[in-house]
Amino acid sequence: MKILLVNPPFNISKDNYDSSISVGLLCLASFLDKRGFSVKIIDGARQKNYQKTLEDEILNSDLIGFSVMTTQTSEALELSKKTRKINPRALIVWGGLHPTLFPSSTVEHPFCDLVVIGEGEETLLEIAEFLQNRALLSVKQIPGLAFKNKEGRVIVTEKRPLMKMSEIPLPNWELEPKEILENIDIIPTHTSRGCPHKCAFCVNAITKNMWRSRESWEVLEDIRIIKSKRYFQGKPLRFWDENFFVNKKRAEEIIDGMIEKNITIPWETTVRANYIKKDFIDDRFLAKIRKSGCYLLSFGAESGSPRVLRKLDKDITREEIINSARSCLRHGIIPQYSFMVGLPEETKEDVKMTLSLIDELVRLSDRVQILGPQPFRPYPGGTLYEECLKAGWEEPKSLEEWVRVARNELNYLRPKNFPWVSNPDFVESLEAYVRFGAHSVESALGSTVKASRFLKLAFIVLCKLRWKLKFFAFPWDYKLAKKFITRRKVYD
Repeated sequence: MKILLVNPPFNISKDNYDSSISVGLLCLASFLDKRGFSVKIIDGARQKNYQKTLEDEILNSDLIGFSVMTTQTSEALELSKKTRKINPRALIVWGGLHPTLFPSSTVEHPFCDLVVIGEGEETLLEIAEFLQNRALLSVKQIPGLAFKNKEGRVIVTEKRPLMKMSEIPLPNWELEPKEILENIDIIPTHTSRGCPHKCAFCVNAITKNMWRSRESWEVLEDIRIIKSKRYFQGKPLRFWDENFFVNKKRAEEIIDGMIEKNITIPWETTVRANYIKKDFIDDRFLAKIRKSGCYLLSFGAESGSPRVLRKLDKDITREEIINSARSCLRHGIIPQYSFMVGLPEETKEDVKMTLSLIDELVRLSDRVQILGPQPFRPYPGGTLYEECLKAGWEEPKSLEEWVRVARNELNYLRPKNFPWVSNPDFVESLEAYVRFGAHSVESALGSTVKASRFLKLAFIVLCKLRWKLKFFAFPWDYKLAKKFITRRKVYD
């Protein structure tokens, strides 16, 4: 039996898609391979000539799984149609964030046979075992699935319990296409899944994706293997965790082990701003973190407004965000912060406080990095989603509707779709004006959106003027730049 795992292209190309890896697909492939199944990965976001390879592999595959985010729905649907035409007997399975959040509208489509909800390893294994020997069980007995019965009605099976990290093998890098491994700029691997915190906007809180971790010795073995690979030489590592430092003792064992075993490597990961304090990650620990090779720590700041931070259940303060930046800079570590705007009931004053916090952070050092402010996007579940529904938000009801909404978009849903946003152009364009205006020219030129150097420089000049004046009305320049990028994608 042969399993094909596919990462469809995104709506709009970004440079960082070309130089990274689909961690989720690699985890799935490694898990299935460990249990004796023949599995192959095709990555349409990163392999230049994936179409021909895909057509050949579809013909000989029994199960074809698509990992789909919302901005991949259009391409995933086209590839599913192609799959059905080339190999009508193959089972088409969709998994990933979009099908997990919207299982019914996804599996209702005739070109999707099954939807995997949540973590896919065990569910996909049981589907494969079912195909291999249908006497084992019926598909309705597999937890974590959505499917259509004979009458066409959608059935969602019971929720599957979360896996223990000890049940997930270390990545088998040889399953990844060689052209991706050779072109990779940063090595992604994860030491944990989920998060113990309850941020109201976060998909982990909504899906109840609780924190689970690998043992420190297993993480150290993973790093040793990575350092031994020829194609990874001289490249940095990212611990692809939602929150690497939840267990201080475990984190310190990993960092001590890297130093003691002489397997230090440039690395980055995520951390909460309120972890940087005397009784948790203090100056002594930060010095050790830096010694082990850490060059960047990523923080979810989200807002500069205390009112909005409370609304988001962030349990952090503006002062803790500033303190985390100063502490990182003191030890030669780049602090990176993500922000959002466009929440229900967010005021202009709230947004101004976010912009003033960003200003305060970038004035500390050119090394401070800002991601966003990205527009807030509602995920089904939780109090914020209920607020969105009360404000008049209606989610698309079918996969085709989602395709129309997401087509030629950089991210999941645009502010123009949200009735609570009075000025969607401002909310949408703000991320670009901060990215290109608040940072140094060198940093802005490093943007992952594919565009010519001349176009980027012209846009940077305009954005820097806007940032200096704090004038973001009439975003004609943003619309023009986005239109050019979208058109470029069409003709690529």
